[in-house]
Amino acid sequence: MVTTPAGFVIDVNDADPVEGTTAIGIRRALATLLKQTAPGVAAQGRLGADNFAVTASPSDMEYNVSGGGLVLVRVSTGGAYIIGMPSGVVVPTTPSDGVNPRIDSIYALQPDPAIDGSSVDVEFVVDVAQGSPAATPVAPTLPTGAFELARKVIAPGATNTSSGAAFTNVAAVTGLNAQALENLDAGIITTGVFPISRGGTGASSKSNARTNLGLLSGTSAPSNSLGEDGDIYDQIL
Repeated sequence: MVTTPAGFVIDVNDADPVEGTTAIGIRRALATLLKQTAPGVAAQGRLGADNFAVTASPSDMEYNVSGGGLVLVRVSTGGAYIIGMPSGVVVPTTPSDGVNPRIDSIYALQPDPAIDGSSVDVEFVVDVAQGSPAATPVAPTLPTGAFELARKVIAPGATNTSSGAAFTNVAAVTGLNAQALENLDAGIITTGVFPISRGGTGASSKSNARTNLGLLSGTSAPSNSLGEDGDIYDQIL
């Protein structure tokens, strides 16, 4: 027999009060509801293009990070941390170098005592790491477990974060695990047809759609062989 932390949600066992759904059990269950990078492993990312979006300040050395939802994964077997930040935050960075550019990496981090040690502060973190100024700068090393939200090159002598190059390495957008569901966004369905059995027309043209749905028409009375019982016939006069 092989066992694993209890699923979501199992009550504690009266005979063993430490059993029941654990934090890791909940995270593993939640991970299966999100887009996957491997079976049971959630894809990290922002829960919408306007969630945890990083923008620059035109007047100060700081970044604005919008609120929203974020999916983080510390280890593949540890499930998904789903972060909800109802409002945006302002993250300050250090003054620019007077000679060389540097790279700022804006990141998010969810500490976990099981990974980082029992004394770690478990509050969610949004911060920025600064790389060393250099003629050809490199990105800074992020703290263990950090997830990069965006990256920005800070030009020498810059007095704000909006000048210079655009943001790069912007975090991807993730979402629900819809493997068994068709995406009903007409802007995304560009090939194939949506079957009648799932609410579609089973056709890629209006005439075929009308036929498939039993919406027939003509300029004279329909023949006995046209359509089937229950179809609607519109005679055009």
